[in-house]
This record gives sequence, structure tokens and C-alpha cells, in this order.
Amino acid sequence: MDVFFSTVVRQSPIEKGGELVRVDWTTKKVIAKKPLVPIDPLITEDDDPNPRGNARGGRGILRYGDTLYVAIYHSLLLFDTSLDLKGKVTNNLFVGLHEVCHNNDTIWVASTAIDGVICIDPHGKFIDSWWARENSRIQKVFALEPLSINKNVDNRLLWLKVQPNKQPSHTHLNAVAVNKGQLHVLLNRFGVVYNTKTDNVVLEDTSIIGCHNLVFLGERMIVNDSLGKRVMVYSHAGKLIREIDLLAYPEVAAIHDEEAANFYEKRRLFVRGLSPINNDHILVGFSPATIVEIDLNSGRLLDLYRYSKDVAVCVHGLLAWT
Repeated sequence: MDVFFSTVVRQSPIEKGGELVRVDWTTKKVIAKKPLVPIDPLITEDDDPNPRGNARGGRGILRYGDTLYVAIYHSLLLFDTSLDLKGKVTNNLFVGLHEVCHNNDTIWVASTAIDGVICIDPHGKFIDSWWARENSRIQKVFALEPLSINKNVDNRLLWLKVQPNKQPSHTHLNAVAVNKGQLHVLLNRFGVVYNTKTDNVVLEDTSIIGCHNLVFLGERMIVNDSLGKRVMVYSHAGKLIREIDLLAYPEVAAIHDEEAANFYEKRRLFVRGLSPINNDHILVGFSPATIVEIDLNSGRLLDLYRYSKDVAVCVHGLLAWT
């Protein structure tokens, strides 16, 4: 099995802000890696005043046939398995992309900076969109105001100097997943999974506010509790099945307890990156760039790989290619 993952390097120059990496999971040998830089349109340090991440590095990864779709700030870059670039698709509403998923012949993209989900075909043709802050039920439940945005212009660089987390109505919609043909979104700010088809809150768990990633696996729904250093497993109805505390594993606790290295030390074990291997095993990422394999049934830690010991280097997208 090969594992593909993207990284974000906090506080780095944008041109060194992250990579796409392919590693042989059995040998832990890096097979290939490529820098991920936002160009066309180019983003520079002057454009992006936020050193925490923002325009840096890679985000979600999607396998479509034999092609990898890898999100950067405003585009999806297309790679073959050797990490040779095959092309790029973008859209005027791709702003601060995070996770991606596909449903049959469509691709859904979380446009996190503007609280939207954009649907395209594999060639980049716009098909549909959904907007958290324009949904009447979400507006009512969470007292949100619609975002003032002109969707008919190129928005890709317009929000770089806006700090979404300081906007009272920002939901930080950062993950999308399709289950049984129905699109679900993860609203990071509220710890909420929302079914856009049934217009219903599937899960609301305030203990996971700040969460990332959403995966449906069999009858389970899995979310990373990024700040709580946990992997949360729920039923499709939102009932908690298992809570996996990463600090309960001695190998992970040792990484957490290492001597402070830099400004982003508080982000040690920031959990982000999630991919199924099969119906029972998952890969989970955290910083400093580390990936673990976990058995969902037993809760056992099966394997661990460290790409970097620098806590500023964070896993974002994660994909097991089996």
C-alpha cells in the first residue's frame, strides 16, 4: 500500500509552504514528493499576511480513477501516481480550499474561507454549490448572517487578508462527504455535521469544536477532534460509538512530550488528515507531520510513520492507495 499526504508548513515562505508526498507504507520509504505552491494566480507574502497556514501547502486529496486531485488554496492540482503534474482545475469560488470528495462523476470541494461547497465535474466545469450561511435552518439555529459576496466575480484572491475566525457568522465549513448519495458537511466552528439533502443536523458535539475531516465507513461516521487529540467514531445518527484518545498510545504520547521546538508548540498533536484503508483500519495524521494506522474495532495502534519532527510541519490531506 502507498500513502499520499499533503503538508502545510506554518510560518514558512509560501514557496516552501508544503508538499505532496508519496510513501511506501510497508517500508516507510518516500517514493516521491513535490512542492505545492499557489500559482496562476500567484500568491505572494504581500498577498497573504497570515503565516499560520492560509495559502501555504496542500489540503485535501481525492483519488479519481488513476488521478490524484490535490487541493491548494484556490485550485485542484492533478497528479499521476509518480507525482507528475497532469493539469489543474479551478473556479472563481475556490477560496481557502480544504477537503474534497466525489460522488459518481462529480467532485465536491469545501471552499472554507467563504463557507461554501462547490460541485464540479472532473474537468472543472461548475455544476452546483451549497452555502452554509444561506441555509435558513442553519441561520436560525446558530444565529448566522449571510456572507456578503459577489459570486459572479473572481473571488480567489479577495479573501486572503480577511480573518474568517473573527467573523461572527463564519462556520469554517472544512470537510465534505457523501453517504448514501447525500452530501454532508462539517461545520468546524460548531462541531456539527449537517446533511444538506435532508436539511438536518446529523451530529452536534461541542466537545469537538475545531474539528477536521469527515469520513463515512460502513455504518460509522468518523471525525478528527483536532484540538482534543482524539478520533471520534459515531453512528450515522450521531451517537458516539468510540472515542480514540491518541495520547493513550505511548508512542504518540512520547511525541507529544518532546521538548518544545518553536512558536507552534501548542499545535503539537493537532489532528488533521483521515483516510480509510479498509472497513476496519484507518490512517490519521497529526503534527509534527506523523501518520498512524489504527484498528477501529480494537482501538489498537498498528503502525506509525514520522515524516518530520518539526511541529510547524503539519499533515493536511491523507489518502491510502490500496
